[in-house]
Amino acid sequence: MLRLVFLCVVAFAALTVVSGQRQVEEVLKWQQVEFDVPASVLSAPDGYIPINNIPMSGVHYKNRVFVTVPRRRWGIPSTLNVVELEPPYPVTNPVLKPYPSFELNELRADLQPDANRLVTVYRPRVDRCDRLWFVDTGMMEIPGNFTVVQRPSIWSIDLKTNQPLSRYEIPQKDVETGYGLTSITLDVDPDDCSKVFVYISDLQTYRMVVYDHENQKSWRFVHNYFFLNPLEGDFNIQGIPFAWDDGIFSIALSNPDPLTKFRTAYFHALSSNSEFTVSTAVLRNETASKRGYHGDDFKLLGYRGAQSQSSIHGFHPETGVIFFALIQLNAVSCWDTRKPFAPQNMAIVYKNDRDIIYPNDLSIDQEGNVWFMSNSIIKLLYTQLSLEEFNFHIWRANIKEIIKGTVCDPTVPPNVDHGQRFGGEQNADRVTFVEYKDKYGPGGGPYGGWGSDDKRKPTGRRP
Repeated sequence: MLRLVFLCVVAFAALTVVSGQRQVEEVLKWQQVEFDVPASVLSAPDGYIPINNIPMSGVHYKNRVFVTVPRRRWGIPSTLNVVELEPPYPVTNPVLKPYPSFELNELRADLQPDANRLVTVYRPRVDRCDRLWFVDTGMMEIPGNFTVVQRPSIWSIDLKTNQPLSRYEIPQKDVETGYGLTSITLDVDPDDCSKVFVYISDLQTYRMVVYDHENQKSWRFVHNYFFLNPLEGDFNIQGIPFAWDDGIFSIALSNPDPLTKFRTAYFHALSSNSEFTVSTAVLRNETASKRGYHGDDFKLLGYRGAQSQSSIHGFHPETGVIFFALIQLNAVSCWDTRKPFAPQNMAIVYKNDRDIIYPNDLSIDQEGNVWFMSNSIIKLLYTQLSLEEFNFHIWRANIKEIIKGTVCDPTVPPNVDHGQRFGGEQNADRVTFVEYKDKYGPGGGPYGGWGSDDKRKPTGRRP
């Protein structure tokens, strides 16, 4: 059928690009991922299909990097994995070891619910108390055969003993299924490791789920700011035009306020160039989540600039700098939270048009480094992913070094002394109505697709 859609034509206003490449080190890279699992698993029908294994995270803890592979197709032996770091770097095609064990990652043959097994994990995070936290969506996200194996759940694992610590099943009142729960953010009390709030973005139904670990309860927030911006859902990456409708995708937390002890939560939708804020005093309030109107509790912070749609962002507590993974610009940018929020006060600290093809994860470790990952998913979705090329990359950079001398450096004054809430005249949005025929792929149905008739390629909603 034919349908009307918006095409957003935006004049490009680039962020400041740092001259030359800074101290960014490639740590890991893969042509395809392989697993340290029993040979019988690899040889079984649909036990391991290389093209279907697309890593989604690269989270660092001491000498380990946790790499997830969501089950969005058959042939994925393990969803939560670890790589032991051992120089020299980059390490090429390191084998993924199921974490904390293969037994926890192995699916039941009958796909029945099992609280002692993981189904699909996207982007875990490490807290200051040496714990790994993540959401198991509980879903096999296979196109044409979406299977809810079990309820979505929030897990924590002790990184010192490698033993699971907790599992909380998210009730149906908060989410119908785990589909769309692809990133989490941890709010840990500075003095008490038992007091933890977890904020989960739901890009599919445009909600935020809040989990109170101490009291073992959860609730959800609904707000218009969680939706996509319909004028900023059109993309062009590697010369490939497409449209996505992903809502709230990432949440980053500031340091606690010295007086109130609450933090500022910065959040954005993937299909948007805008950033928003809300106090964790609001998010921690279950009663507030039941309101139909939130007044000015949720605020528009401002505009990042044209073509600055971001997947994941992260806050560095020592410098107060936020880093953004920019999916259209194949880059990582920064912003000093003490300066007005405007494109002129942001800098691109690393750009790599050859290897950064969809930067799908970014995190800050306990050692003052920013880690980011690219998984070439755009090639997989719309062209051809070759397993003869390096498709998946993980980089790291020392934060103080990478921002030194840029507008993100706290010692450098801002370029402008006022924020920018919307695009200016030079990058005003212009809307044109066009007709096009629906096709199989993202935006073409309730679950999207991989945009190709090539059956060797995995299909399903983008991450």
